[in-house]
Amino acid sequence: MDDKQERWLEAELLVADAVGDVIEHWGFRKALGRVWSVLYLSDESLAAAELAERLQMSAGSVSTTLTELQRWSVVHRVFRAGERREYYEAETDFWKMISKVVSERERFVTRSVRERLARASQLLVGARDAGSRARIERIARLQSFADVAERVIDTFVRSGRADFGSFSDLLTLPRALMNRARRSD
Repeated sequence: MDDKQERWLEAELLVADAVGDVIEHWGFRKALGRVWSVLYLSDESLAAAELAERLQMSAGSVSTTLTELQRWSVVHRVFRAGERREYYEAETDFWKMISKVVSERERFVTRSVRERLARASQLLVGARDAGSRARIERIARLQSFADVAERVIDTFVRSGRADFGSFSDLLTLPRALMNRARRSD
């Protein structure tokens, strides 16, 4: 291997590890970022065996990683005429990748939060004491926050823009509500 190839492989691994760290920070497995990076940097589609060799990963780990990356639509299987092996390439449209993840993952969390807050609110319906009323009001504010979050996510996925201004009224608990809660406790 000549000096140019060695530098390229070192650079490729640095990028793979850097992107892997970012992906891991977002709650995904580091291997997802590493495999995607090598495919992204490649000027041609690659077979799983080549990915395993470049990244020093087991064939099973690469296979599992490729399956998950395909599920997220950030890696695609590519057909090569006359080849029996499967080849892969990275999605290069960052917006397409980000919107898919935000749409599926963040929406799921937001909906789950909204459902649990609604259930918590239902459990307190009919409570007459001041402390319960204050809790109901606080849960309602959390529900409003979750509603705004879901609208921001929907807008972001549709347009690529997010307006966080609607959060401003919800970020601080009004003093009156705090004082009312203190008096009732």
